[in-house]
Amino acid sequence: MTASRPVPTLADWLRVNAAIGTLSFGSASRLPLYEDAVVRRRGWLSTNEFAEVLTVAQLLPGPNIVNLSAYLGYRLVGPLGAVLGILCLCLPGAVLAVALSGALAVDRPWVQAPLRGMAVAGIVLLLLFISRRLPALASTADPATPARMRVRVARGLLMAAVGVAILSGASLFAVLGVAIPIAIVLEFAL
Repeated sequence: MTASRPVPTLADWLRVNAAIGTLSFGSASRLPLYEDAVVRRRGWLSTNEFAEVLTVAQLLPGPNIVNLSAYLGYRLVGPLGAVLGILCLCLPGAVLAVALSGALAVDRPWVQAPLRGMAVAGIVLLLLFISRRLPALASTADPATPARMRVRVARGLLMAAVGVAILSGASLFAVLGVAIPIAIVLEFAL
């Protein structure tokens, strides 16, 4: 007999979004925070269910993190949770950005130093998120059949190349414009 999964209330869901929106900076840093909150700490979804939700969020047009919040909110607590969750996610950062832009001179070193620290934290969280996705390198459409070694190596090299390009400052759109066609060709050629 399995234990029933916890069901979030609207207030629970809004607290998660408000915390993530207040305590994080940028999309890459928020993905692992959502996964930790929804899967690991609260058990609202399984790891596989979260991966499915993340895939749907990435396929939808618009910012992935907003899509993720909306889809999770809709799935966990309904349409009102989706809308209010997005507000709780976006509002703290928007208020902080407006307040800081008016109050601080961004060209000062004492302002730039914390921003660099946030960028490093975002990179660390992005690497953590990527490391959690590494088992997917061996996946295929048939769960009983693992991918061939050359497919795993090609996927890993492509993922590493994308990471290096992004960390070196290349445009995300340019990187994805090259990486997506390569990934499609690799998947069908190997």
